[in-house]
Amino acid sequence: MKKITLLLLVLLLIAGTSHATDKRVRSLGNNPYMLLGDDASIQLFPQRINDMNLVYFENIHLANPDYLLVIGDPGKTWGFYGGTTQRDDYFNVIRSLGKTAAVRMGLRLGIESQTEILDDKEAIPITSEEKLSQTNIMLDFEYGMDVGDIEFSTYLTFGKTPGNIGTLLGFVPAPHGSFTGDYESGGNSTSTDGQAARTSFALQAKARTNNGLFIFDNSYAVFGLSYQGGASEFTDATNTKIEDDSDSYFFISSEYHMFNNQNLADNKVFLVYGLGGTMYYSQSTVENHLTPGQSVDKFSNFVIVAPTVNLGLETKLKYTTLRFGMRRALQTLGIFSTSATYDAGTNENEDTTSDFVFGGNGSYAYTAGMGFNYGNLQLDILVNNNFWIMGPQMVFDARNGTIGVSADLLYTF
Repeated sequence: MKKITLLLLVLLLIAGTSHATDKRVRSLGNNPYMLLGDDASIQLFPQRINDMNLVYFENIHLANPDYLLVIGDPGKTWGFYGGTTQRDDYFNVIRSLGKTAAVRMGLRLGIESQTEILDDKEAIPITSEEKLSQTNIMLDFEYGMDVGDIEFSTYLTFGKTPGNIGTLLGFVPAPHGSFTGDYESGGNSTSTDGQAARTSFALQAKARTNNGLFIFDNSYAVFGLSYQGGASEFTDATNTKIEDDSDSYFFISSEYHMFNNQNLADNKVFLVYGLGGTMYYSQSTVENHLTPGQSVDKFSNFVIVAPTVNLGLETKLKYTTLRFGMRRALQTLGIFSTSATYDAGTNENEDTTSDFVFGGNGSYAYTAGMGFNYGNLQLDILVNNNFWIMGPQMVFDARNGTIGVSADLLYTF
């Protein structure tokens, strides 16, 4: 790890107090893996808390910004993070395990139960009783360490939830839990009861090294898989099923990227650029088990996105820093299939659709921003692309989004 440590120190000395807040990352092409030595790496490799002490507020233009606090001597550092996107968390902590390793832990837990009983005391009593309970629980664990010239981390999370699996592989997990509920009413009424629950699991491994290929000096690789499965079952007063569904979702992805960081024009210009690609496969199944009908819908996708080009340029002026970034991704291969089957006892119907795509168009995105530094205090601003089209109508707007800018604030000590 000596080579990476030396490289990080050199970059920090050159950049001064310029760190990669979320807005700086997005302004330079939105790829935190390509910005070595910055606090953005804490979100990727928890052992990087040994490199810095800081307090960081993300999205200060909103009423409740997220925060990250890192304090302590190298090898004995603590990190704490939370805010709006983790509002139901019990804790989110990062702890050093020596100067080259750290662990990150998070817990989300909440139980809500409500019972309502109505009795109108009529001659023929009509009563109703409603019960509702919801449990949100999620555990996530990440371990990171430096192995020779490689930064490595592995991330594991498990939860019970009616939520969406798409948030499981990110730095900020969403609330997760199980749900149960029933409703009953008396007299000539009907009653229903049932339950629904969903299990979520995700695993991710990440590595970054100062070894690359061709003209590139650095590279990183990411592999992740996730699964979500659940079922819901409800019956009426005669114990007849009115809903009996099950669903599952599986996702696997891998990414490899090569990149460079360069300082130009007497360290007044910072250039970052990279080339890579991504492969992912997803499969989902939704089944309705009700009798006499049964339906099964299956979806599968296999996609290779390559090449993906990232470019970021940062220029230091007298009072500010200007930034521009772009990302261009082309789809090389795409295989998509959909199967829908319905059986109503006597009639059967099955529809299958498949698509094969080789080459074709991709996505293109550009961003722009600026930074202001006063000593160890840093303010980073991301200019919304609508600004260039609609003009400076406003800075912040809760109704229509940030038509002007969004901002992060960082202090290092």
